[in-house]
Amino acid sequence: MKLLVVVLFIINWPVSALMLTGEVESSQTQEIIMPMVRSWRAEIADMATEGSRVAPGDFVVRIDGSDLDATIEAQQEALDVYVAASKRDMTQLQIDLNNAHLAYEKAQVDQQIAELKASVPLEFIGELAFKERQLALKQSLKTLADNKKKYQALQLRIKEKQKEVDLGLEQKHKELVYWQERLQNLTMNAQQDGFVIHATHPWNGTKYQIGDQVRTGLVIAKVSKTTDMRVKAWINAIDLPKISQDKVVTVQFDALPHVKLSGKISHISAGGHDKKNWGEGLYYEIIVALKNGNDIGLLPGMSALVWVEDI
Repeated sequence: MKLLVVVLFIINWPVSALMLTGEVESSQTQEIIMPMVRSWRAEIADMATEGSRVAPGDFVVRIDGSDLDATIEAQQEALDVYVAASKRDMTQLQIDLNNAHLAYEKAQVDQQIAELKASVPLEFIGELAFKERQLALKQSLKTLADNKKKYQALQLRIKEKQKEVDLGLEQKHKELVYWQERLQNLTMNAQQDGFVIHATHPWNGTKYQIGDQVRTGLVIAKVSKTTDMRVKAWINAIDLPKISQDKVVTVQFDALPHVKLSGKISHISAGGHDKKNWGEGLYYEIIVALKNGNDIGLLPGMSALVWVEDI
C-alpha cells in the first residue's frame, strides 16, 4: 500500500521536481544522547516504548552500567578502608600524645626537684655531691626540653594528620559521588511532555532498541511535543546546489496521503553525514518549516515527502 501511495505521489508531480524523504518532528524536541562512558560505546539496557506519551521526570532510556556498579563498589570499599585506617592512625597518635604529655609533666617535676637539690650550697653537701646534683640538673633540663619538643611535635603532627585525613576523605567522597552521578546519568528521563521516538542509526537507518551497542555522543531517542511541527529531511551532496535557504517546498505525508502542505527550508546543515544504507556519499540535513502544520493532526515520527520544484 505504501508503495502505491508513493507511486501516486510521483505521478502527480513534475519530473523535474526533487523528492526528499523526511520525518515529522516538533521544534520543541528533547534529544536523549548516549552519555560519556569508559569505552567508546555502551549498551542500551531499557527504553520506553516508542510512541508512548511521557511527562517531565518519566523514564525514557537506561544505559547498562554494570561496569560502573563494580567501580562504585570498589570506591566505597576504598573509602571504608581509608576511614578505618585514618581512625586507627589518629587513635594511635592521640595515645602517643597522651604519653608524651605525661612524660613532659614528669620531666617538669623532675627538673624542679633537680633544681631544688642543685641549689644547696657546696659547703653543706661536699664537692662530689654538689657536682652530681649540678649534672643531674643539666640532664633534667635536657630531658625536659626533649620531652617538650616531642610533645609539641606530636601536637603539630596531629593537626597535620587531621588535615591530611580530611583532605583524603573529601577526595574519596568526591570520587565516589562522581561515579554515582555517572551511574545516575545512565538513566535519562523526560524533561518535557511529549511522545517517545526511538532514534535511527545514522549509518544503517535502523531504529535503536534494547541491547544495541551505541557510540558515545549519538542520539538514542527523542521526546517530541505535538506543537510547532516541522519536517527534518536529508539531501545528497550532489543535489545540495538545487536547494537554498527559504526555498518554498511542498510536503506530503504517508499517513495523510491526501494532505499537501506548503513549507519553507529554514535550515541547511553545514556538514554532511554518512548514510551507508542509502549508498555512498554525504547527506545534509535540512529543516522544513510547515505552514498550518499544527492544524492537521501531525504526530512526531510520521514519514514525509518533501518536493522541491523549479530545479
